Amino acid sequence: MEYNGINVITTKQLATFFHTNVTRIYTIFNRYKEKFEEGKDYFLLSKKDIEEWSKSVHLPGLKHTSLLYLWTDQGAFKIAQSFKGLKAWQGYCNCIHYFYGSEEDWQTVLNELFEKMARKVAEK
Repeated sequence: MEYNGINVITTKQLATFFHTNVTRIYTIFNRYKEKFEEGKDYFLLSKKDIEEWSKSVHLPGLKHTSLLYLWTDQGAFKIAQSFKGLKAWQGYCNCIHYFYGSEEDWQTVLNELFEKMARKVAEK
């Protein structure tokens, strides 16, 4: 699904990817809010924005929603950094599959993630 030509995912979908609940995603977001940039990592839609956007996307239950967070790949991966172990790995894989689709694209993204993680470890 897209918003302004950018692939996005709802908070509920993101929570499903990480086998958690929406509250946990919002808790992580609020704890590290300064690391997230609106328009780059997420979009916050008002009721009016939701009504306009929902004309092109079919998501049940939006009729009574007053605010909606849509996460980009970058925002989803920032959320993913807060999870550990198997849950983190499964969530990463789910995000990669959702945002990048093909196995070739997966490999590229995974290689970039591993390089990024290696740099972070080296910095410590």
